[in-house]
Amino acid sequence: MARRQAPAYAWPDHLVRPQTGQRLVYLDLNHWISLAKAATGHPTGAQYAPALAAVRGAVASGGYVFPLSLTHYMEMVGIQDPRQRGDIADVMEEVSGFSTLLSRTAIMRLEIEAALDRVFATTSPHVADVNLLGHGIGHAMGQRGGLYIRSESGDVTQEARAKWPGGPAAFDAFLASARRQLERGVLRGPTDAEVPDLQARGWDPTAARAIAEQRAESERQQAKRLDQNPEWRNRLRDIVQARYLTLEVINFLNQALIGRARDINDVFTDKESGRAFTECMPSADVHVALVEAAHRNRDKSWEPNDIFDVDALSIAVPYCDLVVTERHACHVIRTARLPQGMQTEVVPRLSDLTEWLDRQ
Repeated sequence: MARRQAPAYAWPDHLVRPQTGQRLVYLDLNHWISLAKAATGHPTGAQYAPALAAVRGAVASGGYVFPLSLTHYMEMVGIQDPRQRGDIADVMEEVSGFSTLLSRTAIMRLEIEAALDRVFATTSPHVADVNLLGHGIGHAMGQRGGLYIRSESGDVTQEARAKWPGGPAAFDAFLASARRQLERGVLRGPTDAEVPDLQARGWDPTAARAIAEQRAESERQQAKRLDQNPEWRNRLRDIVQARYLTLEVINFLNQALIGRARDINDVFTDKESGRAFTECMPSADVHVALVEAAHRNRDKSWEPNDIFDVDALSIAVPYCDLVVTERHACHVIRTARLPQGMQTEVVPRLSDLTEWLDRQ
């Protein structure tokens, strides 16, 4: 599976990185749980106390951001115990400040535009700049906006601000508090007592996992096809790339081509052009590496959490400076030589994070 050298990625110009020089550190949910254990004095949390102290120091220095992703929000919903969710959410809020990475689909669209720019030797002035790093669940979902005050006549936020008791500063404080409470509530989820009313209003905490289950089942079916056609494993990477194009990006790609008055046949002229197009998109390259490795393991049983992991790492590895994930994913990513081409360090333990912070 190892690749001789990393491809030359088509980094999207319209994905705006932080201009502050801050380093981005991504932690998967298991490591957030470990930090929460340290913060709450859990019997197994003492071993993670040095990492928590190092993370807090890094945040206080202003030189590091520990962003959340949409995957974190979806995984948090799956935790049944409200107290445990609250403990994890408290640490996430303290450390991340609700900073979030842009959604995977939004990043994919920008990467497609960048890849097409390379194919056609053009630029894409029709594409708006989007910040990689933003605030809250809205940004993590690829949405723009925030909290506003509306009436039948439309947005009256500025009018309310001007007339607010205590003046504009008091209004700003009120709005900031409301935003914080909203973000906190989304991350923590409901208490057991709140669940029945929410469900009566249509709330479904299983929706994200149900979609992940459908995608996991698709990979299970693909594994069966591979077992029935063992000769396919000789070109497994090509197969995984082709499935990525047809299942993940084809609609976005067609939309982008229509906007350029181009056809898909202008992009994929042969097998090599298809490989080059997929591999030049950073998030696609991570996705393919992880899925290919999973399908090489014939005993692999695909679960929704595997889908969450692939989605999260496909944006974290290309666009963060350090990624702390589980051991197997770390091995796969390193074996595929992705960190070299993406200038990202990928490590499996919180103690590795502490050592990395010490070196900076």
